[in-house]
This record gives sequence, C-alpha cells and structure tokens, in this order.
Amino acid sequence: MPKPNFLIIGAQKCGTDALYHALQQHPDIAMSPNKEPFFFLMDGRLPDYRLPGPRYANRLVYDWDAYLHLFADADGKRAIGEASAIYLSSYFPEKTAARIRDRIPEAKLIALVRQPAERAYSAYNFYRARDFEPLASFAAALAAEPARIQANDTPDFRHRMNGFYYANLKPYYDLFPREQIRVYLFEEWNADPAGTLRSIFQFLDVEESLPIDVERRNVTHRYRSQRLHRFLARPGRFGKRLHRVLPSALRSRLDRWNQMPPAPMPPELWRELTEGYREDILDLQTLIGRDLSHWLKNDRPMTARG
Repeated sequence: MPKPNFLIIGAQKCGTDALYHALQQHPDIAMSPNKEPFFFLMDGRLPDYRLPGPRYANRLVYDWDAYLHLFADADGKRAIGEASAIYLSSYFPEKTAARIRDRIPEAKLIALVRQPAERAYSAYNFYRARDFEPLASFAAALAAEPARIQANDTPDFRHRMNGFYYANLKPYYDLFPREQIRVYLFEEWNADPAGTLRSIFQFLDVEESLPIDVERRNVTHRYRSQRLHRFLARPGRFGKRLHRVLPSALRSRLDRWNQMPPAPMPPELWRELTEGYREDILDLQTLIGRDLSHWLKNDRPMTARG
C-alpha cells in the first residue's frame, strides 16, 4: 500500500486548506480524503489532551494501517500527501517530527507561515465563530493560555504559542535534510497563488504548468447572530424540519448575510504580541533564509481575515 511522500505540516490559519484543495486538482497528486488525520501527532495513541469538539474526534486516525488506508487509491501518483496543520504547533513538535522521520524519512515537508500575531488573532476568531472557543475576548484567551497548557487543553487553543514558528520548525530542520523542507509565506500565497503552486509542483516533482483554480477557504469571520449560525450549521430536531422547508439556496444566502469580518485587533495587543515574537521571527528568518522584517512593523493592518 502506498505511503505519503509529502506532508503539509502547517501552520493553522495560514492557507493550508486552500492549498490542500488546490493540490487535489493536480492529476499527479493524491491527497488524503481526510485533510487532517493528525496521525503523527499521536502515532497509535489516543490523544491525551482535551478535544475542542466531537467532530474533531471523528476525523482523527490513530492506527498506522488505517492511516495507510487513506492512500489506498494513490497507486501510480507521483506525489501523495496530507495536510494536518497541527503538526507545526507547539504541542511537542520534536516528537511529531521524530515520528514522521521514523515512519517516512524521505517525506518532503511543506509549511505556510504568516505574521504570528495576525495568525493568533485569526485562529482565535475562527474557533470562536465555530463555538469551540468559549472565551469571549482575545485578551482573555491569551491570559488563559498558560493555564490551558497546564491543563492539557487542545493545542488549537495555543493561540500565542503556535506562532513561535522557529521553535516549532527547528525540530524538523534538525531531523530532515534541508532540501526536503519548503517554507512559504502566507502573504505571498495570497498575492500570487499560481506562482506559489508552480514552486510547490517543482518541489514535488510534478508537472508545473497545469492551470489550477485556487479558492480561499475557511476564511475567518464572525457572525451577526450565533443562534442563526447554529441553526444553519448544526440544526436540532426542530431545525432539521425547517431545513426541509427552507430551500438550500435561501439557507446559503442567510449564511452569507450572517457573516461579517472580525473586529480589528486592539493595537496594544498587536504590539505586545509582535514584540513577544521578535526573537523568534529573527531566528526564523535566519533558519529559512527570508527577510521577515515586515512582520515586525507596528503599522501593519490588524486583521483576522484568512
């Protein structure tokens, strides 16, 4: 049975969903039908942290044979991969990297990263909008993060810690040859998806010139009405009856109307977070050989979109 020969390891809220769906369109690439099986986070063990919801538990793959079965239809493909963005998190990245190295040492690794304060705010708003994040303000979530880590809460709520990309990437560079790792910037992926895809196709040794549609996915937003969102996304027994009456086109229009951009991040939080990331950003730019000085500017738009 074929094994994956590349992984999109993260980071969360950096465009991995759009990349996963873009790669699915290439005839020489096979992607796991389950975008994020999380296998190398656990490798045969049940997760020892609290999951944010039952939908997460249903997609986790613990067993190696079950993991390989995800790629059962990939025979003959040049590139075979999956996209568990949690692999590039602060949840013991050295263990995750070692498990990948032990199982598939020849694997190529792809990472997308974005300005870490921006990523943290986007992640908070993403989980908040989906009713996973219970804390009503970003500041409260940041303040609660040390206690959450101590209590072994889900790594998805490590909004601040998951942005220390140098610390989280270094174990991969320690265990894999540099030529097996590619790191791309979120802002470049957004601005030039076709150019980024050509580079990735070259890295994966597949045809580079194929036209691929890139659609933004899992864009962070908030809802005018959380009740309306719950009704549309996860209806109860009464809601399911109404769903049968309401045309799907009308439900889609209601959902689009209900979405709105997140409020801008408070400037003081932006500055505090960015200053806290400064050393890691400087180390990261040395590690990956990219100028990241624009990440350290205080006049950047404080957005959570993407």
